[in-house]
Amino acid sequence: MKKRIRFTALVAATAMTVGLLAGCGGAQNSSPTAGTADEKADSTPAASGETYNWQVGNVLAADQPWDMGLQKFAELLNEYSDGRMTLTVQSGGSLGSEIEMLEAVQMGTLDFSILSTPSMSGFATSLNYFDLPYLFHSTDSAWAVMDEWLAEDRMEALEAEGAGFHGLGFYDNGEYMIAGNIKIEHPADAEGQRIRAHSSQLQCDTLAALGANPLSVAWGDIYTSLQQGTIDAVSGTTLTNMYGGKFYEQTDYITMTKQHFIPAPVVMNEDLWQSLSDEDKEIVTKAFNESVTYQREEAKKYAADAKQVMEDAGVEFIEIDAAEFADATKSVYDSWVGKDGIEQDMIDKIQASDAEK
Repeated sequence: MKKRIRFTALVAATAMTVGLLAGCGGAQNSSPTAGTADEKADSTPAASGETYNWQVGNVLAADQPWDMGLQKFAELLNEYSDGRMTLTVQSGGSLGSEIEMLEAVQMGTLDFSILSTPSMSGFATSLNYFDLPYLFHSTDSAWAVMDEWLAEDRMEALEAEGAGFHGLGFYDNGEYMIAGNIKIEHPADAEGQRIRAHSSQLQCDTLAALGANPLSVAWGDIYTSLQQGTIDAVSGTTLTNMYGGKFYEQTDYITMTKQHFIPAPVVMNEDLWQSLSDEDKEIVTKAFNESVTYQREEAKKYAADAKQVMEDAGVEFIEIDAAEFADATKSVYDSWVGKDGIEQDMIDKIQASDAEK
């Protein structure tokens, strides 16, 4: 019997809603930031006089890493604009699902939103590379590549698609893994397992390549589905969100497969961005970049604390040979290159940069 140990922050249900146990199916602008704080910015631009009252939507709970970053962003916006820019953070899915909030940002009825990259696939294809399995050899190397060029490159590509978004950059979201009651140490161990996946077809194909049966289950139904045995395991989410959803109460093992590095882009309405003066664009950029550094640090601490809580509750964490799992999922690349914005030359460029880190 696992102990229930309360942690300081809880993650609300995300609204990646698809039918319970439905089989997986196919379902921005030139960015001045590469995803890190601009340490060379020594002064804040002069205020232009305009006053703004903005809102940002977040499906995850208050006091969880996404919220922490957004709250810091709001604080810095207000400070650097001398109180002219107010950003209200609406966490806990109070403004709808990620898809609904993206639609609102696109239409201009919501100013900013944060999301998992797979949610963008229905609006633009530029972020689909992050759904490829084992694109990077480690999280640290992934962030090094992101900071060097990839974050800015992908935000520029998002702009070029003309979907109505300006991308500010990326917060930390973690890596996907598998939690269940079967010990998965090798790809063959996943054979026939009914594993909850994200609605991303690419992610479903990754689990299928391991021999699993990927199923789309609404976020709010995962806990009950594990409890009732209608699914054997859950993937398509990160360590901190597995803690927040309390899935560890219904699972004995968490396998650190880390099959997808999934950053969290923060986007704003493109017309809103273009309406800002150059000085105000600098304020937004500076405030966001500095919030990125803060958010990453907080996310790392949060994940470590959550892991300890789950271990204390009796969950066994399993480390795997990533090369073995990467080899088992190579077929995903074969079937996806040339589709939905995924090109071999970009994969080669990313992986060459990754190999240098």
